[in-house]
Amino acid sequence: MPSSLQQAIKFLETQWSSINENKIKGIVSEIRLKEFLINNNHHFVSGGWILTPGNPSISVIPTREKLCILPRGHSFSWNASNQDGGLLTPAEMSAYNYFRQVGLRALFAKPINVEEINFSLPIRSAGIKRANYPRPYQLQLQEVSPNGKFINVSIDEAFEKFPRRKGNIGMRCHASDRIDSAQPIWCVPSIVSDLFWFEYARYFLQVDYLISNNDLDLFIIGHSGSSFPVELKSKTAASDNAFGEWFGIDMGPFAKLSFFTSNAMNNDALYIVEEVDENRAHIEWYGIKFSELVKACSWVGQGGGKGMMGGNSSTYKIPKAAFTPLSELLQIL
Repeated sequence: MPSSLQQAIKFLETQWSSINENKIKGIVSEIRLKEFLINNNHHFVSGGWILTPGNPSISVIPTREKLCILPRGHSFSWNASNQDGGLLTPAEMSAYNYFRQVGLRALFAKPINVEEINFSLPIRSAGIKRANYPRPYQLQLQEVSPNGKFINVSIDEAFEKFPRRKGNIGMRCHASDRIDSAQPIWCVPSIVSDLFWFEYARYFLQVDYLISNNDLDLFIIGHSGSSFPVELKSKTAASDNAFGEWFGIDMGPFAKLSFFTSNAMNNDALYIVEEVDENRAHIEWYGIKFSELVKACSWVGQGGGKGMMGGNSSTYKIPKAAFTPLSELLQIL
């Protein structure tokens, strides 16, 4: 495994096609939100991956074969405080059950045979004839039995509807040395460790299977015990004559949250915005249930700015007045 924090950062760089301002803003905002939730005694679970088969060669409608992968961590010598995937927490169980309610198969991904020796990075560059995508340790997929015990699941069985990758065709490895590791967020071992395990879970599975992936920022557990998947953005408020002040939500996240709420279980989701000023300084946390968002938003999309992947986005407007300060919203969940 990565023997140092710097080596873990290099792995993250190989997995991120675009380390632009929006990418860093998103990471910083997620860290701030977790600190806010911890300081206010609100339970949450770090996010997961929604994986869809990469083409219709096995399933006629691949989008109906989605899986949810919930990565679990393991300690490193440079982050000894990180837990090693022991007993499930009530928050993890709540998030797991949420996915089952919306019709998704949920699987925890637990690292096994973890060693901090002989760790090697994915390599793909002009000076190397053959790309190399090593997987220095294995992941064990697990479901939860009715009595709360883990049941091991083979990867082949879980991914039977996913086409196998033919060699390394379609794999990507991006350049390293693009992150300024002197920035404060990259000096906190727990942050880097969590990001490492999150990205490694997707990378590990993508080596063997054709996968389309969407990430989920985190789950918040309400006082009622209900779970709420969260889409998080850091934004300055825009303004126009028709809407007054407003925040936008991109078409992709809108579709994702629509999926979570399009069932008969009365599930809901949260869109959380960290309002910041022009210098990226924090102003306030705001939140809105998705069931309220769809009542308040404009039904006409408009062109947005650059997304985290560097491409242009399409945005729906939501009046700022429709949002509630997050500290107030969390009290009624």
